Amino acid sequence: MLTVRFYLICIVTGLLAGLLPSGASADTLLGYWVLNQELSRELQPANTNQKKSLFGRLNGSPSVVLGGIPIPIPGSGSSKAVSSAPTPDPRVLRCEEMIIELVGNDILFTYVGFGTEQLKQGNDRGTKTTYKSKKLTTRYETTSRKVTKTFELTREGRLHATVRLRPTKGKTLIYHRIFDRAS
Repeated sequence: MLTVRFYLICIVTGLLAGLLPSGASADTLLGYWVLNQELSRELQPANTNQKKSLFGRLNGSPSVVLGGIPIPIPGSGSSKAVSSAPTPDPRVLRCEEMIIELVGNDILFTYVGFGTEQLKQGNDRGTKTTYKSKKLTTRYETTSRKVTKTFELTREGRLHATVRLRPTKGKTLIYHRIFDRAS
């Protein structure tokens, strides 16, 4: 079912791309994009000084180790219930190809092989999205972090995706991905 939907999206996007004048598609975020791994690697900062712990989320919070298991100190603010499952990174960091479409007033991201994401202009269920023809910014917050994703068209016609992950306890991580328009 998912592959049929993907092929239909590709066909419709291909037909629409053929109907639009070439100048109209060059100055907008909409279209089919392919990851440029070389440029993405060049722009990616080292994101050093990340403290990695065997116990992940409890790293950096006051705790007592009892039998090799860290136990939060009551009243230290770290005694909130925290899910043991890690929060997945945004799909734009995992995909190599994506399609950006305008569906009514919504923006539809199809991350090839990873699913879709539909964003609404303004504030929708805690996700704040602003969209202009050359820039899209979306922000949301979970109990463990704040996430800001920015998609911006560069002067060279490439799509520059910046993802900023701000954990509630820890250092902010910034990821850059550069996508080329598929021809």
